[in-house]
Amino acid sequence: MKYKKIALLAAAALTMTQMLGISAAAEEDASSAEDSVVDADSLGSDESSEESFTSGDYTYFLDGENAKITKYNNSDETNVVVPDELDGHKVVSLGSGTFATKDKIVSVTLPAALTEINSSCFYGCTSLEKVELAEGNTAFTVTDGVLFSADGEDLIVYPDAMEGTSYTIPDGVKEIWTSAFSNTKLTDVTFPDGVLYIDDWAFASSALTSLDLPDSVTEIGQYAFAYCEGIQKIDLPQDLELIQAAAFAGETSLTEVTMYDSLTEIQMAAFAGTGLKEVTIPESVTYIGFCAFGYEADMTTKVEDFVIYGKVGSQAQTYCTAVDSENDYSNNFKFRSVMSEEVSGSDSNTVEVTEKENLWQSYGRWILLGAGAVVLLVGGGILIFAGGGKKKKTASSKKNDKAEEKTEEKTEEKTEEKTEETETEPHEDTK
Repeated sequence: MKYKKIALLAAAALTMTQMLGISAAAEEDASSAEDSVVDADSLGSDESSEESFTSGDYTYFLDGENAKITKYNNSDETNVVVPDELDGHKVVSLGSGTFATKDKIVSVTLPAALTEINSSCFYGCTSLEKVELAEGNTAFTVTDGVLFSADGEDLIVYPDAMEGTSYTIPDGVKEIWTSAFSNTKLTDVTFPDGVLYIDDWAFASSALTSLDLPDSVTEIGQYAFAYCEGIQKIDLPQDLELIQAAAFAGETSLTEVTMYDSLTEIQMAAFAGTGLKEVTIPESVTYIGFCAFGYEADMTTKVEDFVIYGKVGSQAQTYCTAVDSENDYSNNFKFRSVMSEEVSGSDSNTVEVTEKENLWQSYGRWILLGAGAVVLLVGGGILIFAGGGKKKKTASSKKNDKAEEKTEEKTEEKTEEKTEETETEPHEDTK
């Protein structure tokens, strides 16, 4: 696998970069990670081949007869009222990072004709207390001080300086936008069933002390929960398919993560710089990015005695000895094979796998040679299996119907497996 390093954020792009202890990188084949990159050149200035104009405090370009703002140039104003028109052109759009890092802004009023707000528009507005809409705006809505799309499906921004430490996201929200809660004082956020996507930097550097995501979430974006240093334990959604680059990076208090067998991809540095000492990776995961587990924040220093649990022959085992000489990337983590589907009994076993023993994998079974080749860890509480753990709430949507069908299929499969185990004598190697 070839990797290339790219900058996710540059020094001028907000105070966020001052907190970055993780090298910014992404794999060539992770196109979604590259497409959503926020850097110094793009933040606060949407790319356009059209000529840019300046009117008062605003830089904009024309889309037909309409003005699309790309940057707000005043760093001292506290109460900003975005004009309805610039040089006679209706203002219909705010570009990515338009108000980013304007940390003196207390309130923003958006114009009536505005129909489009791009990512990270209000990132770094640490004094922002409220967002308001001019009369006649039908594209957005403000509820309890929080900005949403008019249909309520997109949560755009929760102002950084709003009072309170807890918030309940309303029913109907499906996507939480880029940087929507980053740097907020919230310690507790309640998510409704039905949320599907949590975008890049959505909760980065917030004060969260716990995280309980609904099972409906299928995708977690880059740095979505990075640097939330108060979170100690995460039970990931049962429908989660993708964890993007550095999604949980820098969560220094995080010591336990539970994953489920819907998960297929874990991108670069997803859990770098956390307090994890071990992790169980489900067999469903087919891709693990470079430095995803077992590395400190510098993505160079390995976590001492880091252990990965998984199925023999799975991507979890491959990751333990993955090497990329071109990028000076070489793993050497302990792998412990999950030998039993049963985690609640007293006879659950694991086998520590060394590099030499990896040669036996092709036979489809373990031939254990020599005393000391087997390490039996009694007590199912040690292992966290994909598909196991507590039953979480399900989403009330079409996606939920699909999830229930998957659950029924998994239940039938496990029932058949248990029946076969009852009828078959245990193999000598697993006694």
